[in-house]
Amino acid sequence: MMTMLVATLGLLPAALSHGIGSDAQRPFAIVIVGGLVCALVISVFLLPTLYVWIARPTDVLPQPDTEFEN
Repeated sequence: MMTMLVATLGLLPAALSHGIGSDAQRPFAIVIVGGLVCALVISVFLLPTLYVWIARPTDVLPQPDTEFEN
């Protein structure tokens, strides 16, 4: 999430620019920012929702490996 936030904030000026050279740079920035935002929404909201819908009551997560605990 932090990587997406930094990349989005870094490309936001390029996506909103109207100056010289923005005709080539702006479409790429818009696509990248849109893709990052969509990926965040999918991974934070959609995937957990799908897991809840698909998971059965008998599904159990494996126990964590305790070999490295002190």
